[in-house]
Amino acid sequence: MRSSMNVKTSQKGFTLIELVVVIVILGILAVTAAPKFIDLTGDAKKSVIQAVEGSLNSAADMAHAKALIANKVDGDISVAGTTITLVNGYPNKTSIDTLLDIDTSSSDSVFVLDTTGTSAATYSYKGSTAATCQAIYTEAVDTNNKPVINSVVTDC
Repeated sequence: MRSSMNVKTSQKGFTLIELVVVIVILGILAVTAAPKFIDLTGDAKKSVIQAVEGSLNSAADMAHAKALIANKVDGDISVAGTTITLVNGYPNKTSIDTLLDIDTSSSDSVFVLDTTGTSAATYSYKGSTAATCQAIYTEAVDTNNKPVINSVVTDC
């Protein structure tokens, strides 16, 4: 007589409970990790800062063309009905803001404009670290050089 105790059965695969537990764990990981990989707010801020950089370039070129026509290097000229101050044939750091017409002074504005200290105007988001998410306009150092316009979008 054979004993049914000696028969060994081998199990292959996963049980239904193990499969459900793994799926639940993967779901929890996906929900917590997805926002890190899909950072839409940061990408939008980067795009806006880069658009401000492009607008700074366009405004500076437009004012420079107007200055060439008026044969002015320094002083005031009128661009689109607005008086701006030139430095070496390009707008100074406060006049570039006038040309862009970006709201930086009201309580609900998105940007902060910093023109203190150096010959640069810096546009950054309110509440963010300015050094890592900003557009910078640095005045022309002489008549042979354009203003330096760049952006930093390392951590928006």
